[in-house]
This record gives sequence, structure tokens and C-alpha cells, in this order.
Amino acid sequence: MRLSACMIAKNEEKNIARCIESYKDAVDEIIVVDTGSNDKTVEVAISMGATVYHYEWTNNFADAKNYAINHATGDWIIFLDADEYFVNNSAQNIVSLIQQLNSKYDVIACKMINIDSATGKKIEEFTQFRVFRRDKHIRYTNSVHEMLKKTAENNTLEVFLAKDRELLIYHTGYSRTNKLEKAERNLELLLAELDKDESNKSFYHYISDSYCALGDWENAIKYARLFIKSGISLMGYNTKPHENIIKAMIILKYNTEDILSEINNALEIFPDNPMFHFYLANVLMELKKYNHALLEYNLVLKLHNEYDDIEVNSIPLNLYYVHYYKGVIASHCNQHEEAFASFVESLKLENKQADCFRRLLMIIKDFPVEDIILLLNSVYKKDDKEDLHFIITTMMGVPLPQVLAYYSVLLIKEYGSDDLTAVYMLLANSQFDKTFAIAQKCLHEDPSNNTFAAIAVVSALMSEREEYLDWVEEHTSEPMKSFVKGMVRHELVVFDQKYTEEYLNLINYMYLFGTKEILDRGVRLAQYFEEKIVYAELGNFFFQHENYLVALKLYQQYRKQLVIENKQLVNQIYAEGICWYKLREYNNAAASLIKAYDLGYRKNDIYEFLRWSMDNLPRGNDLEQKYLEINEHGLKTQTGSKT
Repeated sequence: MRLSACMIAKNEEKNIARCIESYKDAVDEIIVVDTGSNDKTVEVAISMGATVYHYEWTNNFADAKNYAINHATGDWIIFLDADEYFVNNSAQNIVSLIQQLNSKYDVIACKMINIDSATGKKIEEFTQFRVFRRDKHIRYTNSVHEMLKKTAENNTLEVFLAKDRELLIYHTGYSRTNKLEKAERNLELLLAELDKDESNKSFYHYISDSYCALGDWENAIKYARLFIKSGISLMGYNTKPHENIIKAMIILKYNTEDILSEINNALEIFPDNPMFHFYLANVLMELKKYNHALLEYNLVLKLHNEYDDIEVNSIPLNLYYVHYYKGVIASHCNQHEEAFASFVESLKLENKQADCFRRLLMIIKDFPVEDIILLLNSVYKKDDKEDLHFIITTMMGVPLPQVLAYYSVLLIKEYGSDDLTAVYMLLANSQFDKTFAIAQKCLHEDPSNNTFAAIAVVSALMSEREEYLDWVEEHTSEPMKSFVKGMVRHELVVFDQKYTEEYLNLINYMYLFGTKEILDRGVRLAQYFEEKIVYAELGNFFFQHENYLVALKLYQQYRKQLVIENKQLVNQIYAEGICWYKLREYNNAAASLIKAYDLGYRKNDIYEFLRWSMDNLPRGNDLEQKYLEINEHGLKTQTGSKT
């Protein structure tokens, strides 16, 4: 039995050798049809043992591929594009697979994985026909997105699906850099083909895909629905129109119930496809139905690990989201070990996630500095400029000065730095005279720079240099002068509400680089604001930085300062409940959450946190009956859909 390898190519000198190398020892001949290369594609192909034919391009991929088939002499044909290649030496299995096949089979299908050529990351998995019997009735059709078809009277291709371990192909042709270019090219060809032959409804699928790539979401929905309505089946691609519709509806901010209806419809047809469970989990997460969302995320991972269906699996590119959201839910539940593991797994898949990174840092901020650095070095490259810059900028929300100093030194030593990076490093190393000098220089150049004004104040306070404080009072903004007078001169001042933004910025730098005593002095400035809502905003700052005890005290202080109806403070009381919960004071948490519920708080997260709080309390407690009533109401209001 003879095996032929065919390919059409144009300007593929970077890819073609890898492709041919992946199968050349398994085939008897290699046929390359060049469609107009002006690089070294032809020379490389010949050097790899290929016979090269030249073909004048006619904007028709099927015609070019059929031209290659016409030159093949083998009993079976391998047809890969130049940017595709067999992995794990799996091409060596093709002959034995063919020999074991029943004679009825025309095609061997196998899994193909799209790899982003720029990042090396997996995008999606799907099934493709790349090995087929040489038969005069088996040919490609369609000028673009060409498909293999049988043109004989009995036009059904009999397909055998190989296991991943038997045959596996990687495809590197699509990346973020060339996605738009290919989508524009394909859309033009597809619309032209549709004008010629309106009866070919399969084009609707590919047109929808092209519009998705171009961000034309309304047209993506339109053509996906036309394809579904046509009743046509494209083996391996029948899930994509449903995916396109759901994705477009989410981006266009359709009504949640309509999105859920579309997801549930897809799940009825494809119950084991992990992507639709992922969409469902995300909607549940958005609705703050955390327990149900977690069940779906776990199911996504299970289905992905076991997936062997012929339909496309788009989860690989989204796996980091799954682990991230699992981490968020675990963090909500005070399950910090589980959250830690999920955030690390997510960052290993996609390390430039600022929120995921920040959440991980909040969990490990009390670890020994050496252990934190060791962990981060397992996720990031300490000699990579982008990685270092990401670590430093994101770390500015977490008080880890020694870790920040370590990475700042690496960045500055290898790549130099701007003034701000240098200041971060110096602040982290308690070199306050130097940071004050840089802040002075920057404020001379730009007196309105609030960041360097805050750095100047923190540096002056930490250095305890009177002349620095005098300079701040003379050269910074009116709000900053007032803050210094209140903290250092103990002058009676009243702050306008418009000072709040600068105040919170100052608090941030005190939190990151100041002592507890200096931060406390900064917090006490809140009493001098005319509008007492500053206590709530200050509470929100500490809440976001997971300092729940301070946040709780500030929220309570805010309520004490106001003489208004409690119903106007329902969100405040709910936030106090979350603070109690995060402090593991579950009785106080449940009491505050019940109070918020009685005052009208009805977002779904209250049912989740109240349930988790009660799970940590002994049975028969004073709050149990009220909780059961609230939980029953929550169950009724949350079962209006198939979620």
C-alpha cells in the first residue's frame, strides 16, 4: 500500500519544513502545489524530498487542492496545510490504522488543536479530515473553507475517528496578529460564493465565524441562526453557530434570561460539550449564584478532561478563566487553600491577569518573603521585561515592600526604569530621603501630579524631616497642604468633599509604605470631611484590600455619623455582614445579612453568604428560623429558569 502526502502552499518557508518533517518517513511521495510563492518555499520543499508543481492561483482553495490530488499516485492521501503538523510522531501510525480499517471507510478523522503561533497556547480542539482514500469521486468543494466530499451517487463519506494517542495534529495558522486579516479575506470570498450559489447554506456557518472574528456581532448572530435554521450538519462544527450566538449576545449585553435560554437550548443538543457549561457557569457567576456556578465550573473541567466527541471544543483558551473563577468562589467561602491552588493554576495558564495576581498576593502576603519570590518565579520569568513590569505595577495594591523591592531592582538593573519604578524600589527599601528628592523633581515639572504629591507626603512623614513637611505645605496642592496640617500641625481644618480622591490616593501610599501609626493618623483625617460618606469610601478601600476589621469599623462609624432611614444604608449593612463573614464571626455575619435582607437587599449573593454563615453555626441557633424563611424565598426566586 502506497501513501501520498499532498499540500498547497504560498510563502510558507517558515512552516513547510516542520510540516513535511512530521510525516516524511511515513509516506511514499510528497506533492507540493505552489500557488505563487516569492520566498524560499519551493527550495525548502524540494530539499525535503517533495515534488513541486506550480499552479496559477484563482481564489479557489478547493481547485488548488484537487490539482494536488490529481498528481497523487498512492492508495491513500495525507493532506495537511503547511502550518499544520502531526505531533508525537503520530504519522507513523497511519499505515497500521488503514490496514486495520473496514473497507467501507473513506476517511480517517482526527483531533486538531489550534495553537496561537504568537503565544504557543492552545486555542481550541476540533476534528478534521486529513487522511482519505484516493478515489476519483472524493474531492474538495468550496472556494474557501473547502470541504472534502464524495461526488458519487452514494455521496456519504464513511469516517473513522482515530484516538488522540493514534493521530494528533497541531495547527498554528491562526493567531491574534493575523486573525482579522484572514477573516476579512475569507468573508469576501464567502459572500461572493453565496452570491453565486444561494443554495449552499453551509456558507452561513463560515460567514458567521468571519463576522465574529471582525467583531460584527449582529451579523454573526444573523448568519449563525440562518445556518441552524437550514438544518445542515457540518461534522465537527455544529456547536460553533450556537457558540457564536451566545458570545455575541453576551458582548451585546442581551437580557440575561434570553442568554440563559440560548445556553440551555445548546445544552439540550450538546450536553457534554464543556463550552456551553462554561457559558452557563459565567452567567451564574454574574448572577452571584456561586454554589451553582462552582458545580458548573467543576463539570467543565471534568468534561474537558474526558472529551472525545467529534464536535469542536473551545475550552482550552478559556481554561484559565475556569480556575480563576473557582479561586474567586473559594475565596468567598473562606477556603483559602483551595483559592490559592486555583489562582496559581490560572496564572500558569495565563500569567497577565491583574485581578487574579492581586487575589493570590492577598492570600500569600503573610508568607515568608523568600517563599513568595520562589512561587512568583515559578510563574513569571524574572529576566523578562513584560513580566517584571506586570509584577511591579500589579503589586502596587498589596503591602509587600520587600518583594516589590526585589523585582524593582531586577527591572532597573536590566532595563532601566522610569521615575515611578525607581521610587517604588526606594520606598520599599525605606530610602525616604531619595524618594522625597525624586518627588520634588517630578512636582517641579508637574505640580498637579497627585501620585508624587502623595509620595512626597509619605516620604516626609516616614523620614520625620521637618523641612520636608515645610516644603510639602508650600509646594503641593491645597488638599495635600490641609492633610499635612491636620496630621502634623494638628490644626482644626474642614475638608471639602472634592478632596476625597486625593485623600484616598494618600491613604493608598500610606497603606503600602507607611507604618501603622502613620496610616492611623491618615485614617483619622476622615473626621474633618464635611460629608461623612468619606467613612464609607474609606471603608471600601480597606474592604478591597481585605482589611476587613478596619473596613468594618469605618462602616460602623459611617452609620453612627448619619441620621437617616436605615433603608438608605442597606448596602452598608450588607457590606458589614461580609466583613463579619470574612473575619469568621459567623453569628454577627448572619445577623447583619438578615438585617440587610429585611431592609430590602435582594441580590443573589446574600443567599449564598447567609447560607455559608449558617453552615458554620450550630443547629438550633436563634437565627435559624429566620434564615430558613429567607432561604426558602431565595430558592423560589432563583428557580425561574433552567439554571
